[in-house]
Amino acid sequence: MTLLRVLYAESLKMKRTIALKMVILAPAAVASLVFFMAVNAPFSTIRRGGSGGEWAGLAQNTFMFWAALMMPLYITLEAALVAGLDHSENQWKALMARPAPRWTWYVAKLIVLVLMLTASVTVLEFGIVISGTILPRLQPELHFASPIPWGPMMRMGAQIAGLAFLSVSIQHWVSLRWRSFSVAIGAGIVAMVIGYVATMATFRTPDWPQYFPWSLPMLVLSRHPESAELALWISLVVGLILSAAGCLDFCRRESH
Repeated sequence: MTLLRVLYAESLKMKRTIALKMVILAPAAVASLVFFMAVNAPFSTIRRGGSGGEWAGLAQNTFMFWAALMMPLYITLEAALVAGLDHSENQWKALMARPAPRWTWYVAKLIVLVLMLTASVTVLEFGIVISGTILPRLQPELHFASPIPWGPMMRMGAQIAGLAFLSVSIQHWVSLRWRSFSVAIGAGIVAMVIGYVATMATFRTPDWPQYFPWSLPMLVLSRHPESAELALWISLVVGLILSAAGCLDFCRRESH
């Protein structure tokens, strides 16, 4: 029950913050970008697999932009903002004085980050459906078949979110470990660039750089998606280990 109370306290702090708004704004921006690209060049961006593959093409493009560019920045920003709520004005002293174990604060914030990532992926999936509903009215040559393939689309989104758990756990630890907002943002941006380079280097031919934490989500969209199952286990297991290590480090520090 203590963890639930801490989670409730965290949810109250999130109200009317930019971190909560980004849950909708970030995926909406990606869905809008892919939509406008499809309007201007429907055959090259949507129908690469021929007629009948419009839903798959639209989902592939949207998740590609999300996993490669927006999601790493989104995770970095959200982790820094969630930690920054208590870094500012040294709120940790007041929190640590409350009758709740220290680990509950670390775990609660991690759960908040995971929930926000899950919610943003859900918003992105609805954005795909909205785009697929509007596009045929603007491009009559596009024919999005019925019913909407919710199953494959949700499975792809869940895999991408699961593969991002490792980077979430690392970014969460970094954001809580260092008070400076610029340190958390800088670390995330550097990791994103390295991950992007690793992804591009191994997108066609699998190699060890594809298992860099920030590269894992792209395995779902690569030419060798069979690697995603192993990577999902790596993300979950190693992510939990690093979360436990980060939580231990958080609890041992005397001042925050």
